[in-house]
Amino acid sequence: MPFDRYATFQPDESTYASNALRNNANGVYPDREALERFKIRELCEGWGSYRDAAEWQNYRSMFFDDAYITTSWKQGSIDEFIQASKDGFAEGSSFMYIAHRICGSSVETNTQLTRAVCKMKTTITCRFTFDGVEMDNEADCRFFFLLEKREGRWGVCLFTLLFDKDKFVPVNPERRFRVPEEEVDQFPSGYRYLAWAEEKIGRPPKLNLDSHGPEKNVLYGKCKDWLEGRLVVPDLTGADIPGWKPRVDAFRDRELYRPRL
Repeated sequence: MPFDRYATFQPDESTYASNALRNNANGVYPDREALERFKIRELCEGWGSYRDAAEWQNYRSMFFDDAYITTSWKQGSIDEFIQASKDGFAEGSSFMYIAHRICGSSVETNTQLTRAVCKMKTTITCRFTFDGVEMDNEADCRFFFLLEKREGRWGVCLFTLLFDKDKFVPVNPERRFRVPEEEVDQFPSGYRYLAWAEEKIGRPPKLNLDSHGPEKNVLYGKCKDWLEGRLVVPDLTGADIPGWKPRVDAFRDRELYRPRL
């Protein structure tokens, strides 16, 4: 049997948040609960609309001040990520031109409607230029937003993603750049071409964002912890970052977990 680069498996049963509210399948106040999910979806879909257009004020409004962002090429606070994104735009073709196609979302909340996880199907397109040849990388992935409701407003606290598969496409079919398969195969299967390209431009990629690896269960487990009110610390797909804690200690604010009827 040939090697399956894209083995897809059901998340471990222990990572399933059985009490979460989702897709009108359960709950007590379906219209009210659905409205909260719609608010969350609207907020999260701003990632592509705002970031790709450099609408930084609008993009920043999606996140709380203590938000932590993880992508393949940058990990850090929301303000660090925005600055890195600005710098990337300024670098032009020596970096990569990043755009997003948003394909749909699903949202889960806790029963108190104070915490949520939004999973968003996305295709990231990155235009690279190698030796004067423009190449588009297209990566199918899933964005994971961990959100909280503070003082009546939803905001993103943590963000990461998992990659399903990717490919390279020449912008001009008559001009091609050779991508050595033996080098590409050293990277995770879900984003091996993107990771190779990021390494090529001097941005060593984060290597535990593969939806076909063990990090999938790590992430789903942390999503469950989030919905069940526990402290969740990045790295969301790996070991906790030593000493990291949110600036806002929401766990002492018991009002946060009271139902708002």
